[in-house]
Amino acid sequence: MKYYLAVFILITLHFVILINIQFTAWPEMFSYPYLLSNGFKLYQDIALPYQPVLPFILEKLYKFFGYNLSVLQAFTWFVILINDILIFLISIRLIGKKLISLVPLAVYVLFQPLTEGNMLWFDLATTPFILLGVLLLLFLKNYKNFFWFGFFLSLSFFIKQQTGILYLLLIIYLIFKKKFNEVFYIFAGSIVPIIFVLFYILLNGTLKDYIFWTIEVPLIWYPRFPGYINSPSIQDTIIIALLFTPIILAALKLLKEFDIAFGVTFFLFLGAFTAAFPRFEFFRFQPALILYIVLLVYILPSMKQKVKILIISAIVLSMALLLKANLHLFGLPTRFYGEREVLVSQKIKQIVEPSDKIFILNEHSLFYVLGGFFPPKPWVDNYVWYMEIEGIQDKVIEGFKKDPPRLILRKPTQNGNWYDLRTYEPKKITEYIQKNYEKVDNIDKDLEIWERH
Repeated sequence: MKYYLAVFILITLHFVILINIQFTAWPEMFSYPYLLSNGFKLYQDIALPYQPVLPFILEKLYKFFGYNLSVLQAFTWFVILINDILIFLISIRLIGKKLISLVPLAVYVLFQPLTEGNMLWFDLATTPFILLGVLLLLFLKNYKNFFWFGFFLSLSFFIKQQTGILYLLLIIYLIFKKKFNEVFYIFAGSIVPIIFVLFYILLNGTLKDYIFWTIEVPLIWYPRFPGYINSPSIQDTIIIALLFTPIILAALKLLKEFDIAFGVTFFLFLGAFTAAFPRFEFFRFQPALILYIVLLVYILPSMKQKVKILIISAIVLSMALLLKANLHLFGLPTRFYGEREVLVSQKIKQIVEPSDKIFILNEHSLFYVLGGFFPPKPWVDNYVWYMEIEGIQDKVIEGFKKDPPRLILRKPTQNGNWYDLRTYEPKKITEYIQKNYEKVDNIDKDLEIWERH
């Protein structure tokens, strides 16, 4: 009873931290499903450089509960709670009901919110499926486990395609170990989600657009743009090195001693760690973090006391650095979905008819959702690594000509590098707006109203 009480306290602590640290409501987590549910086709009408599963899930969620902040928060925290439970089950399976089995869950509870975890993004959305696949490897005793492992890993791929790096390293490892049956069953399980996604893409006639946005754009176009690559700071590098280096060294030493499930977990971790670069942000480390925790479950009981002390010391020190860097976030209001966004949206509603098309330039896409209006098709978010792709601005302008937006809501740019988020403005689109629209008013000091001649 005391053991389960301790687990309950840890999960409750996790929830308390989450509700008290700043929540980031990424606009795309609203605008993608919003446009999808209102007749916009993914990839053809919506520039989506990710896989479709998460927008599908969110579309159904919002359709049932409505488009509001509390729904996104509840879903995000539910995903994190599932991770807590899965980590607990993995610890029980590998260690048993011992005090040390609570350490991995405690580490996750403390690290997850501080590694930009209080938000829903594609990386976090992959984590329950990865964990569930790892858990099934521990509970099932035949090749069916690799079938279901492949199924859940495939689902995570169709949330974010960088999971393909995990696939690649895993398959190389299994082939090296001559585990050909396991490889076969992984592929067999992976086919099921592939069939459903391809069916949707072919049914909508968007195969060419799907390949362009999910394969060509990330592999070919992203590396060309300045500002896309984001390297960790010196402090971030120290935190990453402290947290991950001891566990990697310990795992390499024990790789031959454990069963195939440990090897699978280790190479998945290496893939998830690699996938967090080159555009570094801590929230991209969420898959690597949960796999780090699973490795911790394996390693802690089997290591010598000196190694345990070293690992725990590294965890405590990196935790202290993370806490220092994130202490200011406690008590802050939600990012992107605050009083300004609600107030400005109400003002927009006063000047916009429901049938009017609106285009927002240099401001985030949540205003479409809060205002209840739509852009012309195709809609491309105002990022340099989308708009500066050859031909994209021309397509947006063609959409303007076919279905002209009555108003343009334009946020003035700031000084800085031309490619930075707050300073970038697509030249062709801006010239088209200046030629065919005129500034008539301001909604507030940060948002101009441009009306068609």
